[in-house]
Amino acid sequence: METFIDWLLKSSEDFQFILYFGILGVLIIAELILQFRPVSKKKRWLANFALTLIAIVTMLALPISFISAAKLAAENQWGLLNIIEVYWIISFVLTMLLRGFISFITHYLMHKVPLFWRIHRVHHLDTEMDVSTTVRFHPFEFLVNICIGVPIIILFGFPLWPLLLYELLDIVITLISHSNIQMSKKLDSILRYIIVTPNLHRIHHSVHQPETDSNFSAVFPIWDILFGTFRTRTRLPSQSMELGLEEVRDDRTSNIPWLLLSPFKTFHKKRKGSKTA
Repeated sequence: METFIDWLLKSSEDFQFILYFGILGVLIIAELILQFRPVSKKKRWLANFALTLIAIVTMLALPISFISAAKLAAENQWGLLNIIEVYWIISFVLTMLLRGFISFITHYLMHKVPLFWRIHRVHHLDTEMDVSTTVRFHPFEFLVNICIGVPIIILFGFPLWPLLLYELLDIVITLISHSNIQMSKKLDSILRYIIVTPNLHRIHHSVHQPETDSNFSAVFPIWDILFGTFRTRTRLPSQSMELGLEEVRDDRTSNIPWLLLSPFKTFHKKRKGSKTA
């Protein structure tokens, strides 16, 4: 008889989708009860969840994932951690840290490489932030993630269990970090040095460019701390901080066809008195 552990190893991608939608539902309810700041929904949610659906279809269509890459490396004894025997705790810590580095460096490059930024800015074009923003990505972004992440996973030969644990944590933490929920300042001041909190990640979605180019980590902020991109102080308080991009502040931010074509468009910052981007 197949155990849950056997099923989880065999069907990890399925479980990730189950976990995502389960936590998503919980946080939608939590946002109604513990709302941090008012947000509009209708058009935003339609666009955000449409992009989420497209993202899921894209991920299912990709020929390889991080988990399947780790399985392939293990079967063929590829990668440093499959060649050199180390204590399981060292292997575990290295996998968690290096997988976090993949998220950090990929996200950093998304902001710094002009071609990648054209793709990634779809995520930042949301002028508000709540749990629906979590997987508001252009489908091209997942191709970039795979191209950067898979070679690193195979090079180091990440063991399956620690990698799977990170992927599950990534789902939970990224959903929470994008959520529009109230968190006590005292609790946030402690947690933000351990995991990415909503208040910490909201800074990354600020319209103020120096704040946008900070807090790139997805789960653990350690790489931002090490590389000097960790930011907690902001120009404006979180309650009144303007989110999104200065270049586009109109209905285009919720126009699905326009968003999908936006990587091929050039944006210009508005001049004073100008009505269009």
